[in-house]
Amino acid sequence: MSRFFYGWWVLLGLCLVYGSSNGILMFTLPLFYPDLISEFGWNEAEVTRPAGVFLFVAAVLHPLGGALLDRYSARILMFVAYGIAVVALGIFPYINSLGAMMIIHGFFGLSFGLAGLVANMLVLTRWFVRYRGIAVGLLLMGASFGGAVFPLIVRQPLIDGGWREASGLLAVLGGLLMLLPLIFMVRNRPQDLGLHPDGAQQNTAPSTDPAAVMNVVNGPSLRDALGSRVFYMLAFATAALWFCIVGVYQHQAIYLGRDLGVDKADIPIIFSVFFWSVMAGKAGFGYLSDRLNKVHVMLGSIINLTIGLIVLRMVDAESTALIFTYAVIYGMGVGGAFAMIQLVIADYFAGNAYGKILGIFTFVDTMAGSLGALVLGSMRVAMDSYVPAMNLMIGMCTIAAGCVIVLILSANRVDPVASQSGA
Repeated sequence: MSRFFYGWWVLLGLCLVYGSSNGILMFTLPLFYPDLISEFGWNEAEVTRPAGVFLFVAAVLHPLGGALLDRYSARILMFVAYGIAVVALGIFPYINSLGAMMIIHGFFGLSFGLAGLVANMLVLTRWFVRYRGIAVGLLLMGASFGGAVFPLIVRQPLIDGGWREASGLLAVLGGLLMLLPLIFMVRNRPQDLGLHPDGAQQNTAPSTDPAAVMNVVNGPSLRDALGSRVFYMLAFATAALWFCIVGVYQHQAIYLGRDLGVDKADIPIIFSVFFWSVMAGKAGFGYLSDRLNKVHVMLGSIINLTIGLIVLRMVDAESTALIFTYAVIYGMGVGGAFAMIQLVIADYFAGNAYGKILGIFTFVDTMAGSLGALVLGSMRVAMDSYVPAMNLMIGMCTIAAGCVIVLILSANRVDPVASQSGA
């Protein structure tokens, strides 16, 4: 009987870290926005502005984080970065001004910029090649699991004690789940334990695609990537998707609670359904990506996302069933798009410069997400409605689909990344 591959233990640790950090900081804190608006008198643009700062700081630091990860221990860098996030989260219940909230979110951005998705993906791609699709799907499901669970955990404290008590509970949970797995579970690479990717007994991973294995070892350089059409088409498409994904993340609690009048006790349940659906989308599209052309699967996820936005635009205060329909459809689209973005980028660019390349992609995407949070808030204040913002997001998803279609139509041509790198 073969030994249990330690990489699955590493993956579990990464899921706990990534799931708790994203589940708390990105997906659960927006639940508090309606209460913050009521307590401090902020408008929709103001209450989501700190999230824009969070994402802007993360975006600016992603390339630096990617470069550091290519040179230093990912595990140590992640521990320091998530430690900063935990301290900031512990201070969050004591804020009394918009300025303080923006500073706290700036530290969240510092944490994510140095060791967020880039670090998690870098460690994962070192441990998995043949099973990378399912491993990435499981990692990204971890974030969705956090989004599904943490709103339910804080639901009663939020109702009984308010947002300060609920955020204090999140700080304790975050300290445990973000830091302990890095100490006891995560390791930088299989070679540190005398192992090989996917548990192979040879110096190469057991892959049915030898070119894929070679690409992990060598891969395109940063210069090759920046000189390829694929890089820019993917960057534009993923930026458009991130604008929509983060925009909805940050504003759906306000839209549901203040515009539609959904009961405060029901919103965490809707959030949970939404993120269970995100998890299903990541798993489902990740499964398909191991069996079908990944770019085709990415297009399918974008279509799913667009349909979800159309349903959201149709929702009104009386359409409870339609609200949950939106949560399921858009959630699955978000999960699929998110998973496919990571898998397609890894397929094209995994290699020695992967940290730098992924850092640039994550910079572009996170900047787009920051704009999504800020633009949607500004449009809501200026137009007294989220409908124009929804129309904008539907248009951006259509543009993203067009970029992916161009990649599909040019699939039979020589891949510019491969040809330039000699892979």
